[in-house]
Parts: sequence; structure tokens; C-alpha cells
Amino acid sequence: MIEETSKENIDKRIQRAAEAFQFLKNTTINERAEFMNAVADQIEALGEELLAVTHAETSLPLARLTGEKARTVGQWRSYAKAVAAGIYTEPRIDLAQPEKQKGDLRKYHVGIGTVVVFGASNFPFAFSTAGGDTASAIGAGCPVIVKAHPAHPKTSQIMADAINTVVTAFGWPEGIFSHITGTSYETGAYLTQHSDIQAVAFTGSLQGGKALFDIANRRENPIPVFAEMGSINPVFAFQNLLETKAEILAKEYMASLTLGVGQFCTNPGLFIALKGNSLDRFINTLKDEILNVAPANMLHKGILESFEKHKNIAIEQPNVEIIASANTTTEDGQGHASIIKTNAQTFLNNPVLSEEVFGPFGIVVVCETIDEIREIAHQLKGQLTITVAATDEDLRDNLTLVSLLKDKCGRLLFNGMPTGVEVVYAMQHGGPFPSTTDSRFTSVGPDAVKRFVRPISFQNWPDEFLPEELKNDNPLQISRMVDGEMNSGSLKLQTT
Repeated sequence: MIEETSKENIDKRIQRAAEAFQFLKNTTINERAEFMNAVADQIEALGEELLAVTHAETSLPLARLTGEKARTVGQWRSYAKAVAAGIYTEPRIDLAQPEKQKGDLRKYHVGIGTVVVFGASNFPFAFSTAGGDTASAIGAGCPVIVKAHPAHPKTSQIMADAINTVVTAFGWPEGIFSHITGTSYETGAYLTQHSDIQAVAFTGSLQGGKALFDIANRRENPIPVFAEMGSINPVFAFQNLLETKAEILAKEYMASLTLGVGQFCTNPGLFIALKGNSLDRFINTLKDEILNVAPANMLHKGILESFEKHKNIAIEQPNVEIIASANTTTEDGQGHASIIKTNAQTFLNNPVLSEEVFGPFGIVVVCETIDEIREIAHQLKGQLTITVAATDEDLRDNLTLVSLLKDKCGRLLFNGMPTGVEVVYAMQHGGPFPSTTDSRFTSVGPDAVKRFVRPISFQNWPDEFLPEELKNDNPLQISRMVDGEMNSGSLKLQTT
């Protein structure tokens, strides 16, 4: 049974975090990077016990967990490298010009304060207790309080212990990182509405993320909630590509749709194309390919129940036909793949069909005309990803439609499938609402640090009392914008 952390305990942890924030404000980017690399080393050193525990709690294959653990270690290290480079402090210096009666102005970014991170169920390492949200917040100079996901409590505790081991080894205040457990909605709500919490990071359902967002905005001092929520990640397939690659595209689509039992936020749950022989070939290949998809255990009972419920709701809608279904003989806890078909007008007029079904489930929308495809694109809600399956000729013929799709997503793919999120600078894992609450930011890649900083400007301050990032001699040796030009050296100030 998972212990519910009391409000009194939470209050103590928040107070310790507030004290730790004052400590972190005075650490350098190099010191925080060193801490982050030490966390990476500690996680990397966790052996087979971690993988065995997580496999038992989540049913995720050991090979997948091994890869995710490596990704998590890589996140801490790559974010540390970015932090040490001073990228997210963004120093800006405009030197005084006495002859113009212009003072000295210097600006940089600092951490915003204590961040609450809600662990995700589908990534027990990379998006949970010691995941990218925690790494990026600490890199920004913010203490972290993690609300552990109840689906993998033992895994969460192991990862929390790894971080706390580093906190102790560095002699840093214990409030740098806290780990809270519980299953009640009230615990998450209490954390979010506490006046000393300055930001929230969440990965999960639209219902959960929107609830936290609303709580945060009702506060006397509203705070940002960076919630990654739901996305159906449409694939728009155009005629020239479909005519030449219908069978190949179907195999790629099926593999992506059922990867990890469909339990990825970038799962391509919608396929849109013009009716015709090529689309028929695509659908017939789906029917063949789905027979090779074995049912597999989903993360936990709650996800399976939600998957079956929402899948059946979609299947029961008018003018919907099941076109492909995996073997329905499953063991307890297993989900099987299904794909349905409908026409464009039914899809456009039935909002149920636009809702995410988290699991191996897809909808093929058969359009009569390119105008129907444009109408679907126009009506589409915000998405994490949109894939354009096309040739260069298809693009030239549909530039207006492609331009519209740019407004609807955070990552626009040209062919390929959206599952698989690279942890790199150029990755954008966040899109217009309701895929996320703030499309200006990403939760994957070093730029995730940007969520947890704010600018502060210093006017006419003595050099001795400026932060390291803004001092004349540039002791951190980072790149800074000085009088509108990038400069990595020390400042050559005129003396009077």
C-alpha cells in the first residue's frame, strides 16, 4: 500500500525547498552541472535490481527499460553540458554611455523557485522521478519536489534515493530534492496551490493536466503549469506517395501505432487520406499486419481499463467500421490493437473521434476530396506531432495545407513516423493546446531548462556585486551579448 504523505510533511518539505532555493541561487552553472553529472553517474551505477523492480511494476520489457535508463542518464549529462555552457542564463550587457546619459544595464536568467514534478506512468525513468523535468529544473537552479506516480512506487523510491545520495555527497541542503508519495487527487492539488510553489511540470492525461492548470491559475499568485497532455498525432497521406508506397506505409504505420502497446504520447492515432485504390491497398495491408501484432501487458490496470473504455466508445460511434483487429484472446492486463475506419464528414461532426485513445488504436479517415482534408486540418486541435506522408511533388501541390498544419503542432514530420523522441537541442516536444499548456516550450532536450528560468536586470551595479555571469572579466568564460554583439571575452571598459 502506498503511503499518503501528510499535509504537515508536505509543508515541511516545501519550507526546506524554499531554503534550498536561496542556496541554489548562489551556486554557479558549473557547480550545478557537476551535481547533474554526479546524478547521472549514480543512476548509471544502478544495476539489475532497478531493471527487475521496474519490469515487475510496469510490465515493460527489460530491453526497453535498459534503453530508457541510458536515455535518462544521457538527459542529465546533456542538460548539464548545456547548463555549464551558460546557454540558459542568456547574459545581455549594454554598457553605460555617459555622453548619452545612458546607464549600465545587464540582464540574465535565474531559476524561478521550487518546482513540483508529477511522475509519468509510461516512462518510469525518463519522465518520472529522475527524469528530464527534474534534471532541467535543477539545472535552472530550482529545488524539486516530486509527486511519485503510484504505478511504480518502488522504482520511484530507488531513483529518489539516487538523487538524495548525491545531495548528501555534495553537502547541499536536503530541500534540493524531495520525494512525495500518495494516490489522492488532494495531494497534487495541495502541492499546486501552495503559495511557495513556483511552477509545475506534468506528463499525463488531458483531464489531469488541465485540472492542475486550472488550480494554478486560480491562485492569488498564478504560476505556470507545463503540462504535456493528449495528442492523436495525425498522419496526412498524399496521393503520389500513397500510390507508390501504400504497403510500405501501412507497415510503418502499424509498427508505430503498436510500439510499446501504443503507450507513447506520440502514438499516430489518426490516418487521413483520399479514397481510392491506393488507400484500399493501405487498408488491406493493415489487415494483414495486425495479425502479426501479439497482445501485450499494458502498464497497469487503470491504463488498460481506460484504453478498453475509450476504444469501445469510438468503435460504437455511428458510421464507424472496424477494419483491422488483433487476436482478441488476451490474458488479464493485455491490450490488443484495433483500427477503425470512418468518412470525413462523420469525423468532422463527431468530436468523440478526435479524442486520444491511449493505446494501440487508430482511426483511418477516408476523404472524398482534398477540400475535406483541408477541413479536417483546419478543425484539428493542437498536437504534439503531425506527419506529412508525401513526395516533393505532393508538397508543391499542397503548400497551403502544409502551411496550415504548421499552426497545429510542435513537430512536423516529412515521412517517417512520430514515435521516437530524440533528446537533442532541436527537438520540440510540446505543441498547441490541448497537447500542452504552453506551446512555447519543450519537455525534451536541453531547451527544457527554459521552462524554469526568468529574467532579471541589473542597472548601474558595482562589478563586485554582480552575478558571475555578468561580471566584467567573465569568470565563467561563457558567450554573452555585449552591446548587441556576441562576445566570449572580458569587457574592456573605458576609464575616466
